[in-house]
Amino acid sequence: MPLTMLPVGKEAVVNRCVAKETTKKFLEGLGILPGTAISVLAEINGDLIVCIRGSRVALNKGIAQQLMVQV
Repeated sequence: MPLTMLPVGKEAVVNRCVAKETTKKFLEGLGILPGTAISVLAEINGDLIVCIRGSRVALNKGIAQQLMVQV
């Protein structure tokens, strides 16, 4: 399921990214890789604040929809 469907406070594992190669590289730089645990801390107008490897990261709705996660 897309990361945007993950409820606030729930944790999941990044399964894959269906974005363009440049977006994938950007996400890799943030530590968002397949197999990594991710949780949603807050949702503001569709944009997400997530916790990944102990860091808070803001993702816009478009990027978050391209990240597939598994609970």
